[in-house]
Amino acid sequence: MSRIPVSLDPWQPRARHLEFEGDLGPEDLPRLRADALPGHPLQVHAQFRLERGSLDEMRLSGTITGELWQTCQRCLQPVIWEFRLEADAVLLPPEGTPAGMSEGDDFVELEADGLLRPAVWIEEEVLLAWPLVPRHADCKPAAEPEFEEGEGGENPFAVLEQLKQSGPERRGS
Repeated sequence: MSRIPVSLDPWQPRARHLEFEGDLGPEDLPRLRADALPGHPLQVHAQFRLERGSLDEMRLSGTITGELWQTCQRCLQPVIWEFRLEADAVLLPPEGTPAGMSEGDDFVELEADGLLRPAVWIEEEVLLAWPLVPRHADCKPAAEPEFEEGEGGENPFAVLEQLKQSGPERRGS
């Protein structure tokens, strides 16, 4: 196994069939660092490899694990998000999509120079899986409900209904 490089040329034969593994910290993942809860650890571990696929395409596959702290959207307290992402994608060379690929395939666009930047790819995979509304599984809201049911369970729009039925002469025409 090799350490995760800053960049690599996936078309070089020496890059194929190698397995890359390592930890990435906040300094490697600036967009995650900006969105994660300050003062809590940001831990991401990745293991991936490059291989030729059955259609002679270059495939990037592996596992990304880690934990990020966010703010629970119900109680507004810190909540940990532990993740395990399985990735399998086709590398897109600068000249375009390889022949025979379907729309169901995941793609990773390479930089204009044809290089893969693993930290950027890993960060994008985590951001795509990021929960839209993070919250604890058994959490209760921090605030009381904004609206309470009227007396006797009456409809809160009953006053509007009465105005509608009273006609224009009573509304101060």
